[in-house]
Amino acid sequence: MEFNFLEKSELKDIILRCSKNDRIAQEKLYRSFFGLFYTIAKDYVADHELVTEIINQAFLKIFVNIATFDEKKGPFEGWSKRILQNVCIDIYRREKNRPFTEEISDESAQGYFNEQTHSTIFNEDMAKVFQQLPDMTRKVCQMYLVEGYPHKEIGEVLGLSESTSRWHLMEGKKKLRELLKDKYGE
Repeated sequence: MEFNFLEKSELKDIILRCSKNDRIAQEKLYRSFFGLFYTIAKDYVADHELVTEIINQAFLKIFVNIATFDEKKGPFEGWSKRILQNVCIDIYRREKNRPFTEEISDESAQGYFNEQTHSTIFNEDMAKVFQQLPDMTRKVCQMYLVEGYPHKEIGEVLGLSESTSRWHLMEGKKKLRELLKDKYGE
């Protein structure tokens, strides 16, 4: 996924134009941040359509609230990522209580089992290693290790105590070490 970031002066101009509902500027901002947003959102949900829905909801909130962005409080990238993460968390909470149902035909089952047969724990992509962690442990590790959240915020967002967040991180690190040791040796 390619990240197409803008120059600081260009970003400032685009933010100003977006606050005036300039559709061309909104499209340019969307295209510039889509890759980064996609990478973040796919760590919360696996379904491509749901990832796209999350990104679109996040951009809608960004465009509605862009006039409130204050560069003195931090960079635009951080502000927009925070909005995206909040949308991801809202959708995660909505989806976690929804029962999973999927119709399986003989064709799709055959493709699934062939794909599973050829897949191993030694995948090259680190994201796939993360996916092998239990759901809550993966989310805590993702938020702490990749996105830089402190345990207090992780606990608030996921409805955990700080100590439970720390426990999930410790367990996740231990499991990641095992998985990576299996893959790369000592």
